[in-house]
Amino acid sequence: MVVSRNPFLRRLVTVPALYLLFLAVTALLPLLLVLAVLADSLRWAISRTPWIGTRLVLFLWVYLLGEAWALPALAFVGLLPDRRALAATYALQSTWVKWNLRAVVTFFDLSLEVEGDENLTPGPILVLSRHASLIDTLIPGFYISSAHGMRLRYVLKRELLVDPALDIAGSRLPNVFIDRGAASLEADSHALADLARDLAPDEGLLIYPEGTRFSEQKRIAYVQRYERRGGQLGKIASGYRNVLPPRPSGTVALVEASQADVIVLAHTGLEGFAHVADMWGGGLIGSEIQVGFWRVPSETIPTGRAERVEWLFAVWSQVDAWIDQKRGTRLSREV
Repeated sequence: MVVSRNPFLRRLVTVPALYLLFLAVTALLPLLLVLAVLADSLRWAISRTPWIGTRLVLFLWVYLLGEAWALPALAFVGLLPDRRALAATYALQSTWVKWNLRAVVTFFDLSLEVEGDENLTPGPILVLSRHASLIDTLIPGFYISSAHGMRLRYVLKRELLVDPALDIAGSRLPNVFIDRGAASLEADSHALADLARDLAPDEGLLIYPEGTRFSEQKRIAYVQRYERRGGQLGKIASGYRNVLPPRPSGTVALVEASQADVIVLAHTGLEGFAHVADMWGGGLIGSEIQVGFWRVPSETIPTGRAERVEWLFAVWSQVDAWIDQKRGTRLSREV
């Protein structure tokens, strides 16, 4: 997806498009709900598929409503002095995250079980998060920022700038939007290092080391790539069953620059929901989402780039094993 690098030109398209979409969905909501109910009823009668179409339509409207109120709120706080505008934008971001996560939990009847959140303070922290779905991006904002008052900086893909609320808030706050298709990551690495150097005790920085959402097809392809290279990284990656091999450049740059303790964010229960189309089967409804945090003191992280890359791969093996353990626990409870 091509995203304009000019904020004015980009928002000249995305902001009107958002409101047009919101007005269209609002005007058509009764019709959309009738069609969704008919489709859900038919699918239930044929294959006992849970009602998903109705839930998706309602969630879409609630999501667009959140975007519609966020944009004027962001415009207003942007008129405040810099420090107050920054604090107010963080507060709006927290409200936006809670709005969307509560909508997801409510409409899709999810349950969340969290362990290790006592490890999240004190800061500064560098958060390494697993990425498996559209939904898991809300988890750190809710459990780290909202629950513990930790101001998070994010390393995000540039494609997300098509969301105007995220574009305006995310560009006002200290974040970096990465061009994943760039031939060279040198400029991005410098930007990441700058982002990590001045973290305060109430701040953290989050990156998704895998660089993209998990899928089984990606796992097979990426693991095979490392296996062909051989060496210790290929050996470690060959054992991955639930995660993708991390892309080390960005994470290692942050580790080198920040010298903060690392928080590992693992989760399971959202696999297979990387895209809206994946949810159509209804498997998301009633899912039990398990989230785990653990802390790695900065002084235990090795020095040297090669050693840090191997350390990152070993950490991701721990995430992989944690997922296996939680899935086994969940299955034993169901049996």
